[in-house]
Amino acid sequence: MQREKEIFVEEKAEDNEKDVVTEVVMEKTRTDILIEKSKINYNAVIKIIGDMYDRIFSKDPNFAYARKDLFADYDSYLQAILIKLCAFKDDFSKDAMTFVENVADYGKLVEGTDFNLFADCAKEMRQVVCAKAEERLKEVPVCFKLSGAIDSAKGLGVTKSMLDATIKIAFNLKFIDVNANLKDNSDVIGSLKAIYVFAKANGISLQ
Repeated sequence: MQREKEIFVEEKAEDNEKDVVTEVVMEKTRTDILIEKSKINYNAVIKIIGDMYDRIFSKDPNFAYARKDLFADYDSYLQAILIKLCAFKDDFSKDAMTFVENVADYGKLVEGTDFNLFADCAKEMRQVVCAKAEERLKEVPVCFKLSGAIDSAKGLGVTKSMLDATIKIAFNLKFIDVNANLKDNSDVIGSLKAIYVFAKANGISLQ
């Protein structure tokens, strides 16, 4: 929502005309606030990924990924989670798509795609992006594989920290809908199934 107000300043001495200064006052929407809160959690995950790379994996000459690749890989996975949550409710509203588009900074589920274009789109378009999300969610992001390797060796809880922050972002998307059932988290857990299966298979505690 945007509100404008006009402020008149003193008259010009030379021509007695008034200058009109327009001040634009931006009022944050519910979606704006939820995106801001989600960016805090998102940046926490990005910092963890960056720290893992800088302190450990960048020192391995055989490590195949650049720092930015790890960020982009997480972004595509996060967006896939969010798209799946929208698909559960068949809700591709303007606010939901604004959230998906703005929460991540480095990569895209579908390269070159502006998710705002999917707001209130036709069923066929939703099915295309949902199929991409389903396919992406079958794969564990590289950053979680790296955190899993660290936790398996040292049990530092890195995987849990990244997962917790990711879950908070997913719940913030649900908060856009004022009528959402926030007591039922089965949709969020279902979207993250690959991470839970991976953690269990590798003996990684998420408690």
